Amino acid sequence: MNAHSKEMVPLMGRRTTAPSGNSVVLTEKRPADLTPTKKSAHFFLEIEGFEPNPTVTKTSPPIFSKPMDSNIRQCISGNCDDMDSPQSPQDDVTETPSNPNSPSANLAKEEQRQKKKRLKKRIFAAVSEGCVGELRELLQELQELCKRRRGLDVSDFLMHKLTASDTGKTCLMKALLNINPNTKEIVRTLLAFAEENDILDRFINAEYTEEAYEGQTALNIAIERRQGDITAVLIAAGADVNAHAKGVFFNPKYQHEGFYFGETPLALAACTNQPEIVQLLMENEQTDITSQDSRGNNILHALVTVAEDFKTQNDFVKRMYDMILLRSGNWELETMRNNDGLTPLQLAAKMGKAEILKYILSREIKEKPLRSLSRKFTDWAYGPVSSSLYDLTNVDTTTDNSVLEIIVYNTNIDNRHEMLTLEPLHTLLHMKWKKFAKYMFFLSFCFYFFYNITLTLVSYYRPREDEALPHPLALTHKMSWLQLLGRMFVLIWATCISVKEGIAIFLLRPSDLQSILSDAWFHFVFFVQAVLVILSVFLYLFAYKEYLACLVLAMALGWANMLYYTRGFQSMGMYSVMIQKVILHDVLKFLFVYILFLLGFGVALASLIEKCSKDKKDCSSYGSFSDAVLELFKLTIGLGDLNIQQNSTYPILFLFLLITYVILTFVLLLNMLIALMGETVENVSKESERIWRLQRARTILEFEKMLPEWLRSRFRMGELCKVADEDFRLCLRINEVKWTEWKTHVSFLNEDPGPIRRTDLNKIQDSSRSNSKTTLYAFDELDEFPETSV
Repeated sequence: MNAHSKEMVPLMGRRTTAPSGNSVVLTEKRPADLTPTKKSAHFFLEIEGFEPNPTVTKTSPPIFSKPMDSNIRQCISGNCDDMDSPQSPQDDVTETPSNPNSPSANLAKEEQRQKKKRLKKRIFAAVSEGCVGELRELLQELQELCKRRRGLDVSDFLMHKLTASDTGKTCLMKALLNINPNTKEIVRTLLAFAEENDILDRFINAEYTEEAYEGQTALNIAIERRQGDITAVLIAAGADVNAHAKGVFFNPKYQHEGFYFGETPLALAACTNQPEIVQLLMENEQTDITSQDSRGNNILHALVTVAEDFKTQNDFVKRMYDMILLRSGNWELETMRNNDGLTPLQLAAKMGKAEILKYILSREIKEKPLRSLSRKFTDWAYGPVSSSLYDLTNVDTTTDNSVLEIIVYNTNIDNRHEMLTLEPLHTLLHMKWKKFAKYMFFLSFCFYFFYNITLTLVSYYRPREDEALPHPLALTHKMSWLQLLGRMFVLIWATCISVKEGIAIFLLRPSDLQSILSDAWFHFVFFVQAVLVILSVFLYLFAYKEYLACLVLAMALGWANMLYYTRGFQSMGMYSVMIQKVILHDVLKFLFVYILFLLGFGVALASLIEKCSKDKKDCSSYGSFSDAVLELFKLTIGLGDLNIQQNSTYPILFLFLLITYVILTFVLLLNMLIALMGETVENVSKESERIWRLQRARTILEFEKMLPEWLRSRFRMGELCKVADEDFRLCLRINEVKWTEWKTHVSFLNEDPGPIRRTDLNKIQDSSRSNSKTTLYAFDELDEFPETSV
């Protein structure tokens, strides 16, 4: 029977000598007993707040050559019994005599190897199996061995015996990777031995050297194994609380095979939902809360990264985010930027973490000493109606990598339509539209409409005499002058459009093809239309008749481009979105498959037709490849005839190919296209309003970029508020109706400030006490602020 009720019965054992002199059997773990428990399970299975995500399952071949710890090891050398520690056959070497060639030295070496054989492996086995008595005996044996050896660097020799050479894993790490009821005592024994031999600092802070887990220390492992007591012991013994685990296993690039947590022990405890350990680390004076990893991410960045799209995961991330921010009391922790120039707020937007983004944007802390950590300030309330001020720091386009720009321009965010409905983003865009964007949009529409009208009239009423090009203008009557002015206006406006859109295209990232096809297509079509106009002018001046082809293409494309301006209206804007989605998602795929069929059957049918006679009376309509393709296209749209071609080599085969073609294209492909288009329209209609708002948001930002800096500052939205001493922020006022929350007590409320008015920018008032607010070019009347029902 086992001494401890939780110890496992051995499947097979080996005998060793106990301190009493009797032989005992060291038990081996059975695979069935390796089931995760509360104490030793992997954090992915036991973290409170984690739950499996059934919708996301990603698997791939392993990229890590070695596991962190395993009892199944590959035998590298021919003699596997020489392995002192996992994957370390070279660690069996103890000490080389001064003269290794003498017979006495060889005999002494052989005796020493027989007596101290596999010492390191025995130590590692003892700590992993929880054999405290055997471990103490082995450590005593190791200490006596050091005393008998003269001229040794004792600390180096001990670290050599307590560490695996190929991975840098110490026996302390081995013990923590194999949690059992005696692990705490094992850890204390090892730390006491290290302290007694003056190697405590080296031993407790030893790091993995293997590439996959480089930088990981015993403290990281204790936290990951959720061993709060052992973590406290290691911290008290001098463990480095700011160590960075930089191995590729902890790299976010391999997030589906490893685990990124921000590298530091504090970030690891936070990302695995261990508030007690987080509190323990934050109370330690040596802990650097603002520490950034190799990617520039701090602990808040790491929390945003581990958030997922299911509720329990997001709930614990929010609680941990609040806890760290409140305990640190440092608002600048949330404004720190990583190597990509992103704050935690901007990172949440870039990664599409809608729930975390909503939490950060609307975080409100009622306690007065900590109120500066809020991003939302409830200013006054009357019944269910409350007036709140939302912090616009890093949200509006006044800063680089603003949340608005990240969401609007990043097509890799699948739920960006949903994210734009969050406050204050929704109201901010609405205010920008009402303040300046709708007027700029209307002027742009008027200019382009007049440009198309002028181009059409000038082209249609162009001189049609048989004189050589270019036709001279007889400026003797009003029509000639009007035509000249029209041509000049068209040329100037086309040049402006080509320059403007050319710059926009140049600034686009060529790698983001999806963005170009889905959002930036209008830059290309406007640019192509303008270039066609300019090209037709130069061809006309140099007397090329091909100018007419460019001109008619420019006219057709110009009127088609008017669809861009439908995004100013919700009903018409959705019609444009549906056309765009159908063309890009359904029609292009249909055309690819259809062209393959058309070319294949066209060349086959043309090959079956015999050559025409010289009089060409009995020539077939499928006589050439181009004619065959044209006839097949007519069959596709129902205008062709299924006739047997008598002048074909095999008439029956010819007819069989025609019938097969009709079945594949007219019956199959066209009906599939209709079904796919119906499905696309149905899917778009479900998100019609959000997609339209996204299109309008992009239009607003495009127009805002066109404004000069002095005008952009004049149209800036928000109120400059004093949150704390020397802490002034630009905030956006939003009136909200909350029937579910209006009965709850809200502290630090002001009286109704009355109508909001324009004031001097230098007059800054405290948002927590003043009854009136300093408004920076917001609306003149309170009722112009949109209300949001929650």
